[in-house]
Amino acid sequence: MDWNDLKFFLALAQGKSLSAAALTLGVSPSTVSRRIEALEQALQVQLFRPHRDGYDLTEAGQGLVPEAERAGVQMQVFERNARETGDDLAGAVRIEAPELLGQEILLPALIGFMATCPGIRIELRGAFQPVRLAAEEADIVIRLVRPSQGNYRIRKVGTILFGPYASPEYVRKHGTPQSPDELLGHRMIGWTEDLGFLTMARWLASHCPGVRPSLRLTSFAAQVEAVRGNAGWAVLPDFIAGPAGFVPGLTDLPSFAPDLWLLVHEQALALRRVQRVRDCITAALTAKFSN
Repeated sequence: MDWNDLKFFLALAQGKSLSAAALTLGVSPSTVSRRIEALEQALQVQLFRPHRDGYDLTEAGQGLVPEAERAGVQMQVFERNARETGDDLAGAVRIEAPELLGQEILLPALIGFMATCPGIRIELRGAFQPVRLAAEEADIVIRLVRPSQGNYRIRKVGTILFGPYASPEYVRKHGTPQSPDELLGHRMIGWTEDLGFLTMARWLASHCPGVRPSLRLTSFAAQVEAVRGNAGWAVLPDFIAGPAGFVPGLTDLPSFAPDLWLLVHEQALALRRVQRVRDCITAALTAKFSN
């Protein structure tokens, strides 16, 4: 079996057509078809079921997708590390962090760090949805929930406090709710329904049942701007809400203080540039959030 055929298998599984897979890989559709046929012959199993509109995975093909993704990622990591071993302090380091944390805390620290290590290239991806650890898409990951999968070394680096906040102008006009029931009479800024799984959304739903946001957004940055625009209350991290001058509310509620976890990919950890970036991030996070 040719391990390169895994790339063709995954591209067709995701694209569901020869043309889409060919576009992803930069080859011809006939090349994709030929490599898939070779893979199926080598494995002695049918992986795809062709139909008029494209290709669907068979049951056997579906079962192989997770293993193929992991093997593909391992090959990518191996190839990247092999290409960039000439200079141990040169090359890319990929970081995934929660949106505002990356923007407000990590970015200033990393800009200063890059002045001392100009050969290191930083890729900082900020997101409100967690990176897929099983796919091993980043060298360093910051999470608010301790993960249970992925080839990462894990370390707790602090705790982030969250709470309901509103602008001083909104509070001046509408007052501050003293109980969850009173919050029902206020405007609430929340997450769209497809993001109800987020920890801050679940915390609000558990302690303030019945609250229905009048404004639903898909990012923390948008929620901060909505609060600044006097749109209502939002559950925000203290490190953003405090400096912005927002007013806390419902301070008698049980505190929402998720742990902050630093993850470093086990293979990437062997690279000195990843170690240096990890140390920079650790210092920035522990200085801000350690108890």
